[in-house]
Amino acid sequence: MPAGDARWAAGLMQRQRQAYAGYLPAFWRPARDAAGLHERFLRRQILSEATVALRTRHGFIICERRNPVGLVDDFTVTPPGTWDCDGGALLLAAAGRLAADGIGAVRVVTAHADRAKAGMLASLSLTLAEQWWVRELQPARQPAAPGRVKGPGFSGMLGPAPPIYDPCGLVFLADRAGERADIDAIARAAQALGAVLAVIPAIPGTAPSRTLSRKGWTIASDWYLGWPQEHHSRPRRCLD
Repeated sequence: MPAGDARWAAGLMQRQRQAYAGYLPAFWRPARDAAGLHERFLRRQILSEATVALRTRHGFIICERRNPVGLVDDFTVTPPGTWDCDGGALLLAAAGRLAADGIGAVRVVTAHADRAKAGMLASLSLTLAEQWWVRELQPARQPAAPGRVKGPGFSGMLGPAPPIYDPCGLVFLADRAGERADIDAIARAAQALGAVLAVIPAIPGTAPSRTLSRKGWTIASDWYLGWPQEHHSRPRRCLD
């Protein structure tokens, strides 16, 4: 994928962000200059030796080599009906490049509501490994200084969202929360720090996941993990 395609790729990602914002605005809302910021970022990614960047007529994938896994964040196709064909082909091709570097798994993120993309990932034998649950908050004070925060049974990062997103304030990501962590206490701590959004990653089917569901939190993103494998018994629907 040539660096000159960065603007085209950023445009595709901007349309995807706008669609995702319709599912969950507080988490996926694009920043005002998201397309321009993302174009510059994607150009650097395409030129980096640490990434695999591939495209078709309908979409593209950028995979970062983070041994022992390849991380796939910027990955989209248009229209959504091409996930099953172009999306699958891109992921399989990227995995082939990664295998030569000794990487044996990929980690791919998608919006929870993007069922077409999730279906493609599952069809290639990737497993749903983690979900990010979110809750919108009314900040109780002016935002605290960004940084690491510890509480009873949890710790996390308070800080701005990635610059291409605009949740309208700071976000608290509880990246370390034990099985018995107090979900309500995490939300109260985030609110007291002035966060507008609390995020808690959880493994599907675990006690924290069930508690988050029971307490009305919303799944924003799904993280799939594994090694893509083509199943020839499942025909792929392709567009010209």
